[in-house]
Parts: sequence; C-alpha cells; structure tokens
Amino acid sequence: MPLPGRVPATLILGMALLASPAPSETRLCESSNVTVSFQLEEHAELVCDAVQKAKVLFENCSIPSLSMPIHIDVVEDLIGDCLGVYHCGENLIEVLSPAVMQGRGEPDGVFAHLSAGSYFRSVLVHELAHAATDGMPCPIDVCYVGPEYIAYSMQVMSLSREDQVMFERSIDMDRLISVEELHPLVLFMAPDAFMQRVWAHFTQREASCAFIGQLINGEAIVDVETIEPE
Repeated sequence: MPLPGRVPATLILGMALLASPAPSETRLCESSNVTVSFQLEEHAELVCDAVQKAKVLFENCSIPSLSMPIHIDVVEDLIGDCLGVYHCGENLIEVLSPAVMQGRGEPDGVFAHLSAGSYFRSVLVHELAHAATDGMPCPIDVCYVGPEYIAYSMQVMSLSREDQVMFERSIDMDRLISVEELHPLVLFMAPDAFMQRVWAHFTQREASCAFIGQLINGEAIVDVETIEPE
C-alpha cells in the first residue's frame, strides 16, 4: 500500500501515457513528391486534397510546379498567431490541425464563413505557394509583398466560387486598387485588409495569372523599399 499522500508510480506512468500524443503516421500524397505526417486519417486526406488543388492551380497560373520533395507536418501548436509556416530552404511546412486552426480564426474575419476543412486546405495552398516560389527575384533587401501577393491570390483561388463570393462581400470589388495600396505595413498591421486588396487587384488584371508569372520572373515588382526611422 502506498504511503498517504503519495501517488503510485504505475499510476503516474499510466497518466503520462494517456497525456502523450499518439505517434504520427506518414504517407505520400498520390501523384506528388509531398509527404504528410499526421495523427488523424482525415487530416492526411485534407492535406492531399490541398496538394492536388495546388498542383492544378499552379499549372494554370504561371507558378512553378512542386517538383521538389516537400514534407508537411500537421501539428497542434505553432509560435505566435501562425496558422501555417513554410520553412524557407528546408522543404518543410508545418500547419495547425483544422480544429485548432479554426479556433484561432477571428469570428468576424474574412474567412469566418469557411468550414474547418475548407479553411485548412486554403491555408495549406497558401504555404505551398510559398514553397513553389521560394527564391523568386527580389530587387531590394527583403521582399514581403510579392510572395504574399501570390500566396494570398492562390489561397482565395483555391476556394469554391460560393466561398469566394462570400469573401468578396466585404470588398468593394469595383474600386481600382493601386500597387501603392499593397504596402508591407498593411500586410503586417492589417492582414485581412491586405488580403482583400490583393484579391481585388489580382482580379482587376486583364491577365491575372500572367501577372503572377511576371512577379515570379521579376518582370513586375510590387515591393517597395521601406525606410526605417532613425
């Protein structure tokens, strides 16, 4: 019999095992070089659906194919407010599980109308766009707007037309958006507003996907040099 006030070692071990996450599995998404680590089968299905969606979008919108091996890890937590992260040069994407991701979303945000699965897939398409355009030309020290312009455009393009229409209800799609409005400060301080402006600007191009191609090969520039206050 254990001493009063003490917990048996076997009970502690059992509790620790219950608290530990189940070991993850890994699979290769069909017709791709993308592997995914997951704990729930439904998460793997969502990932591979997003990979297939991205493959078709990229082929039709001047974005390089995902020819390099990429690993996607479905996780339960990420640093800060991140929903997904592409690790530059490492061919690794970490993305929050659908339930955790939806819980972090703003109730009045531009994607609040999406189901957990649709939101998850769109975020993953966003990160896959970063992977596909890693190393694109940058004429200044750091380019933030160009890569995010492409990633957000693909994220919204990946939605069903019905979900796109819901997204567009919060935007004046008829107001012409200038490149100057796609400022990095807007990206960092008001990402929803930046995303809305990107989508409006993108759809206002006569050849939207050709414009994406120009961004990728350096013929078009949307980034500006930001001046740090002294």
